[in-house]
Amino acid sequence: MSRDGNVRRYNPAYRAVKNRSNVSGAPKFSIPIPLGLIQFFKDHPLNQLGDDPLFHPDSARFNPFELMNTIFNPPIFYEVRKAPTPTNDVSFTVGRNQLILNLGPSRVLIPEQSFGLGSTSRLVDAGFGMAGFNIGVTGFFHYDAAFTVDTALRRALTDTLVGVQPNDTLALLTDAIMQAGLAPSVGYAGRILRGAGGDESDDGLYIGGAVHYYLGGYYARATGPTELQIGDTIFASTPTIQADGRIRTAKPYGRGVGGDVGIVWISGPFEVGLGVNDIGAELTWSDTKVQQVSYDLNSSSFNSTVIQNGVESKTKLPITYIANAALRMGTGTTVGADVVNSGRGTVVHVGAEQRTGPFAVRGGVSRDQRKKMQFGVGGGLRFGSIGLDVGLWTHSNSIATQRAITMATSISVY
Repeated sequence: MSRDGNVRRYNPAYRAVKNRSNVSGAPKFSIPIPLGLIQFFKDHPLNQLGDDPLFHPDSARFNPFELMNTIFNPPIFYEVRKAPTPTNDVSFTVGRNQLILNLGPSRVLIPEQSFGLGSTSRLVDAGFGMAGFNIGVTGFFHYDAAFTVDTALRRALTDTLVGVQPNDTLALLTDAIMQAGLAPSVGYAGRILRGAGGDESDDGLYIGGAVHYYLGGYYARATGPTELQIGDTIFASTPTIQADGRIRTAKPYGRGVGGDVGIVWISGPFEVGLGVNDIGAELTWSDTKVQQVSYDLNSSSFNSTVIQNGVESKTKLPITYIANAALRMGTGTTVGADVVNSGRGTVVHVGAEQRTGPFAVRGGVSRDQRKKMQFGVGGGLRFGSIGLDVGLWTHSNSIATQRAITMATSISVY
C-alpha cells in the first residue's frame, strides 16, 4: 500500500509526493529478495544451459508448455505451487475414417474462446531530479500473444468420442508481438495547489508528466492462419495444409516519441490518483525482415522464405493507465484499491494493511486479466531499522488457467 509501488511506476505525479513518513512503521524503501532466481539457476545451472532440455526442442524431455509457463511467469520469486505443466503424452484412436486424439491433462490448455496473454512493463526506471524536474532512462518490455481456435479444431483436440470428422477444416489464427528497448526520459512533477495543512502536510493537488524517446532494441511479430483440410475419408485421401504465416523481425533501433501524464489529490487521510502512460508511443523500425513460413506435408518440414528485407515497420506500445484510491485510518491501518490496464484486460486490486508496533499484516483480492479472482496475504516483522516482509499470492500467469501460488520476500529499511 506504499506510494513507491504501482502508483509511482504508472503515475508521474507521485514523483512529487513524499513517501508516508508520517505513517507509523512505514519503511523508507524495500529491496526484493529474488529467491525464485536462486531456485531456477539451481535447477538450470548456467554452465549447463547448452544442454538444458528446457530450452532445446531436440531433447526427449523438452516440454513446450513448461517453457511457455516460464516465459509468461518469470521465476523471480519462489513458486510455492507451480502452474500445472501437462505432459507430452498423448494417445490416438485410428481407423480408416476415424481419428480421435486424447491429450490427457493437456486438454485443459485448449481455450473455449480466443486466448491470449499480454502486458507492458518497465523493467528499469533510473534517474535523478532537482526542483521537480527528472532526467532518466526507462527500460520497456511489451508482449501480446493471441490465439483463436475454431470450433472444429477445438472439438478435434478435446472431444475423445467424436474427434476429427471427414471434410473438417481445422484452423488456428495466431497474432503475437514482442518488443523491448530503452527510453531516455525527461519529466516534471510538482504540487500546484496546497491544502489547508500548509507545507508540513502532503495535502494538495499534484501533477506530473514525462516525455520519452524510445529506442527499440528488439521487435518480432508472427501472424497468420493455419488450416488443415480433411478429405472425404480421413485416411483414404491426403489432407492439405494451408499456412499463410508471416514473421517480422527488426534490427535495432526502432525509434519513437511518447509521454506520460498523471494527477494526484490528497486531503488528510484520503488520496486519489490517475496516471496514463505511453501516450502516442509509436515506434518506427527502419530495417525489418519479413519471412513467409509454410509447411510441406510431403517432406514434413517447415520452409521459410524471405519476401521483404530492409523494409519499414511501425509498432505501438499500448496505453497503460492506473486509477487508485487509499484511505489511512489512525496510525496503522490503510485500505486501498487500484485499477490497472497494461495492454490486455483490466486488473483490479483491493487490499488492506494493519501495522501494530513491529508487526504488519496485509491481505487483498484481485481480478486478473482473465477475469479470475486471485487472493493475497502477507506480513512483516521489524528489527530496529531493518524489517523482513513475506507475501503469498495466487495467479494464473501461465498457459493453463489453474492458479499457482508465489511467495515474495523483501528486506525493508526504516
